[in-house]
Amino acid sequence: MKIKLNLSASILDLEDRLAEALEKAKKNRASEIEISYGTQAGETKKRILNFLAKKEWRDVYSRLVKTKQGWGRVFVYFRWK
Repeated sequence: MKIKLNLSASILDLEDRLAEALEKAKKNRASEIEISYGTQAGETKKRILNFLAKKEWRDVYSRLVKTKQGWGRVFVYFRWK
């Protein structure tokens, strides 16, 4: 199962939406989450990466892939036991 999350329009409740997506991934044992945040959103990317770097969430996912060009996206991959 893949979960897609578009954060380009909503910056105010960013942490809440990320937490909901991560909880949904844990509940459904999703293989990945695709987080889209737009092209001109450097501050949004920093907020997403800082949120995912917290200890409570870092233990949940196995790896993180960031796109460098084009539409800004972050892919969060899971390896369930």
